[in-house]
Amino acid sequence: MTDWRLNGQEEYLTGKTLYRIVLPDYWQEAYTTKNSFFQKIKKYAETYVRELKRGHEYLEGEKIGLFWHEHCEFCWDKAMSDTEGTFYCTEDMYYWVCQECFDDFKNDFNWTEKTAEELPETDVSKYEPVFIVTKKNEE
Repeated sequence: MTDWRLNGQEEYLTGKTLYRIVLPDYWQEAYTTKNSFFQKIKKYAETYVRELKRGHEYLEGEKIGLFWHEHCEFCWDKAMSDTEGTFYCTEDMYYWVCQECFDDFKNDFNWTEKTAEELPETDVSKYEPVFIVTKKNEE
């Protein structure tokens, strides 16, 4: 029987290097150092505020982290800046895998594990935040 969590991820995650991110500790470091993870979240938050014309108060201080969350590519467990958990991400911080799914699939996907400290800084200027504006968002 096939695992319900497998839905074609082998096409884009096989052989990848994944970086171990422990939250919320990594968020605290990102906020302090203003690294590329912080810059990515900041860009998303600024886009959200600009498009929806609300939430400006969240652009000040640590509240900016509340704009961000990602889901595990396999089970959809949620990674959030203010919630404890261990996740693994690709170098571009686009794909995220929870600890349980990482443990279950690391051999099948031939992943290389590295620490958060080894995650290279990336150019987030090319990152384009995507979110859907719905009638509910506009109310």
